[in-house]
Amino acid sequence: MKLRKILKRIEPFLYISPALLILFLVLVYPLGYSFYLSFQDWTIRTFKKGINFVGLQNFIDLVKNPEFLHSLVVTFKFMACAITLEFILGMVLALLMNEDVKGRSLFRALILLPMMCTNVVVGLTWRLLYNHQFGILNYFLVSWGFEAVPWLSKPGMAFASLVITDVWNTTSFVALLLLAGLQSLPVEPYQAAKIDGASSWQAFRYLTLPLLKPTILVALLWRMIDTFRIFDVPYLLTAGGPGRATETVSIYIYRYGFQNFNLSFASAASFLMMIMMLIMAGGLTKIFGSEK
Repeated sequence: MKLRKILKRIEPFLYISPALLILFLVLVYPLGYSFYLSFQDWTIRTFKKGINFVGLQNFIDLVKNPEFLHSLVVTFKFMACAITLEFILGMVLALLMNEDVKGRSLFRALILLPMMCTNVVVGLTWRLLYNHQFGILNYFLVSWGFEAVPWLSKPGMAFASLVITDVWNTTSFVALLLLAGLQSLPVEPYQAAKIDGASSWQAFRYLTLPLLKPTILVALLWRMIDTFRIFDVPYLLTAGGPGRATETVSIYIYRYGFQNFNLSFASAASFLMMIMMLIMAGGLTKIFGSEK
């Protein structure tokens, strides 16, 4: 009887054990080994001599590295520009789709098109569009009498092009999140505000935005984490250039880890990046999750 009771208790764990094993192999073990490497000295030139423990030296060298600090600045600038534009455009689209207008269902389906493309396809497609000689954007500009724009060959334009691509790719998802939040709001406060003579702007400012705070938090958290760790689209568009003008933290880690084979330094940068994301997520949650 005791054996049967024990088997009955552990039976649920037996069912999920394959999933836990796979999760451990693909997530927990790589993270643990990367954390271990961040305190070691592992490079392609020295690994045959053994892995030496260096403590926090990798982290100290990292915060003193001007290239890493530059990649942080680029990443934060990209986050600020992309998230601001995506939130504003997403809110406008969500408010439009929330109205009872003709063709609303078709419009909702059309804005989903960018989400159906993988990031690799998005990066390669926009690189063709931005091509200085054969890109369709410059083709139309020249045909209208303007000069061809060096979209990816000048630092400022390359950064702006990266922001435009990301805004095109993910604004629709932000709009859908906000639309879901708008459609879940109660109608009674709006009816009372209308009776009291509140304008549309007043209803939006004092009712919609406060009631939509949980949904806004989810949208901003998702976009903040996604833009901070973005790699594929910037790498396919510019590979961090020109002159490292678009080198995000992820591209910096890739360059040290898989091009220079300094895995210890790259691991330290990865965990520092993770700590920053956790701090920013905690701050954002505190701001939007607080009740006044």
